[in-house]
Amino acid sequence: MKMYVLDNGKIVMSANNQVTTDSGEGEAPAIPVHSFLFDTEKGWVLFDNGCDPQGMTKNWPEHMRANPYIAGEQGSMEQQLAILGLKPEDISIVVMSHLHLDHAGSLGLFKNAKVYVSQEEFNKTMHAYADKDFSGFHMETDINSWLRAELKWCFLPSDTREFELCKGLTILNFGSGHSYGMLGLFVELKQDGVFLLAADTIYTSDHFGPPAKMAGIAYDSDGYFATVEYIRTLAKERHATILFGHDMEQFQTLKKAGEGFYQ
Repeated sequence: MKMYVLDNGKIVMSANNQVTTDSGEGEAPAIPVHSFLFDTEKGWVLFDNGCDPQGMTKNWPEHMRANPYIAGEQGSMEQQLAILGLKPEDISIVVMSHLHLDHAGSLGLFKNAKVYVSQEEFNKTMHAYADKDFSGFHMETDINSWLRAELKWCFLPSDTREFELCKGLTILNFGSGHSYGMLGLFVELKQDGVFLLAADTIYTSDHFGPPAKMAGIAYDSDGYFATVEYIRTLAKERHATILFGHDMEQFQTLKKAGEGFYQ
């Protein structure tokens, strides 16, 4: 199995910075927007898919553009896949850590894939959509694109804590915290070791601690802290390297898809 790191650009925290622990002095900090792609015995598996490429120019409300998304060169999901000679229709499985705009903005591209998501995350996101409640980070235009694509959803209920996708890849169901329902991915590679993809359950190593620090955006604060400690224990037991959701310093050390892969 091979793991590729996809660089989908960055979000510059110019206003109301709730993500980094930066002091706010000097240049505005930026957070990475990234995905992970796996070449497996069951085909290509994608973990998250970045932002809507038309978010900044067309689809996002004005207040969401205050922290600008910058895709950079070859930063869209389709461009990142093209680096490896792939198209969206080549992806067999998509695992969604959650359904916020910087993780699910390109999900509508994957019409051929099974899409794994927390049942709680999906249900509450769709209830908010029906109520026209977009006070958080689930975008109406994203959801419209999922509905048009008629995606093949696969729901993980709250009592399913772990779900093996294939040899070396296991979905971790963390429950509520940062959002309504959070998923992670446990990755076992023969040469490069074990990784735990935490996504936004933990933004950065600074939030991880110890002690754990509250992220500025959390639906369930108790669930958030419980998940951080669960991940801390799990990573120690399984000797896993944690890959955080928006840690620019860590992200810059990772090998990107155009440079190679982990195996």
